Amino acid sequence: MHTFGRVTVLHVLLLSLLACLSLAAQVHVVNDGFPGENTTELDARIGDALQQFHPQYVVIFAGANDSLNDKKLLPIGLTTRNLDAMVRTVQTTGAKAVLVQVHTPDMVRLMSRHRIEDYRGIGPLQRLTMVNKSIANIARKDHAALVPFHEVLHNAGGANKDLSIDGVHLTAKGYRLLAQAVRNQLPSQIPADTTILCFGDSITYGIGVRPANDAPETPETYPSQLRTLLK
Repeated sequence: MHTFGRVTVLHVLLLSLLACLSLAAQVHVVNDGFPGENTTELDARIGDALQQFHPQYVVIFAGANDSLNDKKLLPIGLTTRNLDAMVRTVQTTGAKAVLVQVHTPDMVRLMSRHRIEDYRGIGPLQRLTMVNKSIANIARKDHAALVPFHEVLHNAGGANKDLSIDGVHLTAKGYRLLAQAVRNQLPSQIPADTTILCFGDSITYGIGVRPANDAPETPETYPSQLRTLLK
């Protein structure tokens, strides 16, 4: 009995050690979304994020504020330069960039809180079309992965009330679609201890399923759901 007990204790300790090693070797997914930022603001801080987290993959979801938020609008030329600069900054560290195309909003709900005249003669859908075209061109030119999330959400029914809380930000179900779309553009096998940095604005942050003001991350954000998919 004494030997059996000792072996049992050693067995339990070994299992505990293996469990700890397994946890330590998981893929790390970082949520570095900040609500309200356009590509100029994102480009200004991506270098610091790369130094802080040392990722192997960087998923960039940017351009929604440039095209849909009348307080943060940017001309398409500047948006393009910012996106290209971010991809190149990522690639200079040896990390791989993943660009996400922005989904089409529910225009009725979007325009219930914006005025068309505030878009300076170029409507939000026209602006968004140019941004998504730019994202695709940069991905092709810079050999970055491309997540066609605008197509994914459209095929699922669009930014309706089941998938979007306000016509732009998503529900838990909508963020699940985004997480899966990102997962589909990552390698099928990702080594343990890989860090994936999800970098972007309020959609990356998780508005709709996560309180504002840097609240703790919830399981429903797209980075959280991506983390689950990678386990």
